[in-house]
Amino acid sequence: MSDRVERSKKNIIWTFVGKIVNLLFPFITQTCLIYILGVQYIGLDGLFKSVLMILSLTELGIGSALVFSMYKPIADGDDEKVCALLAFYKKCYHVIGSVILVLGLALLPFIQNLISGEVPDDINIYVLYSVYLLNTVLSYYLFAYKTSLLNACQMVDMISRVDIVANSAKCILQCVGLLLLPSYYMFVWVIPLSTVLRNLFVEYVSRKKYPQYVCRGKLPVEDIHVIKDKVKGLFFQSIGNVVLFAVDNIVISAFLGLKLLGKYNNYLYIHNALVNLVGVISFSIIPVIGNSIATETREKNYMNFRQFNLLWLCLISWCAICQMCLLQPFVEIWAGKDLMLDNRLAFLFVIYFYTNKMGDMSHNYKTAAGIWKEARYVPLISSAVNLCLNLLLVNEIGLAGILISTIVSLVFVNVPFGGRVLFKVYFNYKGAWRRYLLTHLLHFLLTFLIGGFTYWICSRVPVQGVGGLVLRVLVCVPVPAVLLFLVYRKDKRLEGTKILLRRFIRKGAN
Repeated sequence: MSDRVERSKKNIIWTFVGKIVNLLFPFITQTCLIYILGVQYIGLDGLFKSVLMILSLTELGIGSALVFSMYKPIADGDDEKVCALLAFYKKCYHVIGSVILVLGLALLPFIQNLISGEVPDDINIYVLYSVYLLNTVLSYYLFAYKTSLLNACQMVDMISRVDIVANSAKCILQCVGLLLLPSYYMFVWVIPLSTVLRNLFVEYVSRKKYPQYVCRGKLPVEDIHVIKDKVKGLFFQSIGNVVLFAVDNIVISAFLGLKLLGKYNNYLYIHNALVNLVGVISFSIIPVIGNSIATETREKNYMNFRQFNLLWLCLISWCAICQMCLLQPFVEIWAGKDLMLDNRLAFLFVIYFYTNKMGDMSHNYKTAAGIWKEARYVPLISSAVNLCLNLLLVNEIGLAGILISTIVSLVFVNVPFGGRVLFKVYFNYKGAWRRYLLTHLLHFLLTFLIGGFTYWICSRVPVQGVGGLVLRVLVCVPVPAVLLFLVYRKDKRLEGTKILLRRFIRKGAN
């Protein structure tokens, strides 16, 4: 048991360190791009990544299905079954890479149509897009299944270490290259190079740690059917997530141009940074929720859900309020006034963050309970709503329409109906879903009031620049936390929360 506890600690520590590194180095490279080449190149990077993210839908969620399928045979010591799974997934990934290559090349002649306005004179967008396509294809051809193997073996810390080394090397090469030779071609060619080195290193680590797992054997037909059923549930979720978040960049580029897309991506980077940081907490709690679902009654899990959901809402409220007070001053210091969006759009980004994360605890419980198939249509409908509203509003109100479209799809589809699936399939309590929605509505109003008060105090800070940002931090960090505590200090849902958290942490370690 001590080995498992130690492994759990290592995974948590290295996952957190990896998240920090994966936030820091892209920030450095993006800053270099802004000041050396210009904001249009940020837009190009965002556009190509979004296009290839959509093409990667052909992955169908196979990676997640692979990890889940290997848990039992690894635990049972069934090496032959693991080897057969690896052989099967190796073939799948090679097929996926080939399909992406064909679709990507078919899209190549139409890339210009996805860009509105001017393109920098010193680049060929077809060549650059081809390099991004090559990077995506190589990621599937070169030992992609070995990453899933390390995940299934609970070697998350090793994956994090590999990613830290690869991302550090990529950032250093890109930044030094930009300083010595300001060329976007050089910047882009480093990306597939780092992907190749990263995947080769993963293959080396997995072969050294688990030499018994090699690609051989044939998977029984019944196991393939089980995998197909898992993939069906994950596929719709993959479509929803990709279309919901990737299509925005494409629509902005096609209708509003690369420069505005570059500004948008600067703010989106900050948004994603916060999402990834709180995601460490969110993802780490899924295994312990799964343990509780397996060992506790539904009544007990429902009580735990209400407690965790309220704690989660308080956390994202605090993050959203801090973001509202600090976002514009930070962007002004980082990128300069010329690359700032107006306050209305910055406020929409704050709402975007809040609505994006407020349904996470419901999603965690669905994931831990294995409720994929029943919820498969929710992200699909949400992405369809987002895409339709994008196309309707982008010409009417510009960039604000893009953000409003995503917010509407999250608020009126993802959160309510994603939560409804959980309450209908697992908890099945009369009135619980309506209580869940009422909790979210009341907490949003509370967040709005506390956020408005905190923002008003920060707006009275007379100092600008770095000093002003520090003073705003000293205000917006404690004020909403204290006010949220005062509001909920006697709430019954939080009674015994410390004991509950300690028990869940112990179960997760075991």
